[in-house]
Amino acid sequence: MSFDLIILGHETNKRVQLIDQQNGTLIELQAKGGLMNRWMVKNEDQSLELVLGNSGMTNFEMNGFRSSKMSPFSCRVDGGKYQLDNQTYKFNKFYLGQHAIHGLIYDAEFSILSSKIHEQSAEVLFSFAYEGTDPGYPFPYNIQIQWTLYSDNLISIKTSIVNKSNVVIPLMDGWHPYFTLGGQVDQYMLEFQSNERLTMRDDMIPTGNMIQENRFEKGLLIGHTHYDDCFLLDPKQNNIQLSYEGKSIIVSPIHNYPYLQLYTPEDRKSIAIESLSGAPDCFNNKIGLQKLEPQREIYFETRYQFKTTSLL
Repeated sequence: MSFDLIILGHETNKRVQLIDQQNGTLIELQAKGGLMNRWMVKNEDQSLELVLGNSGMTNFEMNGFRSSKMSPFSCRVDGGKYQLDNQTYKFNKFYLGQHAIHGLIYDAEFSILSSKIHEQSAEVLFSFAYEGTDPGYPFPYNIQIQWTLYSDNLISIKTSIVNKSNVVIPLMDGWHPYFTLGGQVDQYMLEFQSNERLTMRDDMIPTGNMIQENRFEKGLLIGHTHYDDCFLLDPKQNNIQLSYEGKSIIVSPIHNYPYLQLYTPEDRKSIAIESLSGAPDCFNNKIGLQKLEPQREIYFETRYQFKTTSLL
């Protein structure tokens, strides 16, 4: 078989490497957070690191939530509060300024449920049971994340959530990877199809309004622009392509990720291309908010691929 799988570390720092031995691609996945901390590919006899990972498995917040799984909400919740069935809930996990941000399980200790090597792929399945411990979300749910590395530098990420409470729960899901192709993002080209962008308040809470936005449909140089913006993708053409010096990363939302959040950190060495199931603050504005019945399951999927030629 051309694929390999290696489990490293101990109980509190388990890591799984999925390796395509034929082309040298390696992804390293952390059980803490259930996230991808490394994506290495070979290109013209050089090794390229395509994501900014976490140097340690603490201080996720101070690292900008690199690669984090954002659940049961993504981005910001206004004041950390929302209402459900005439009751007000307030999150207690982490606040940036006045707003709760990026969910409750980005630093959770996931267990390795299974790992498999196939002829054309290698995969690992992480699992975590959220027990409703945050007062802002007293609703237990189980989450599983399946990472699969295929040939041709293709990664699939499938997330499934089962509502273990006895009430209908609000839900939003997302990922927060920081992609890099070397150099500065100012020289990167970004291309995707979208006709609408959410307008934001100064504190990055959506106003609830959308404005026309199609600047990226033929590719746009990122330049010196700072992005912290949310777009509604064209459901028929929803690939996002990031390109630089003949190299490309393509993000392909497959299921239940109609929104795209872009964020450029101050060091300009990477860009966060975030697959989202709903808009920021959807617990309040209801834009893309999912509602999951007791004991029912919902599924999300996105894919990442490295290419040396354009897909779009």
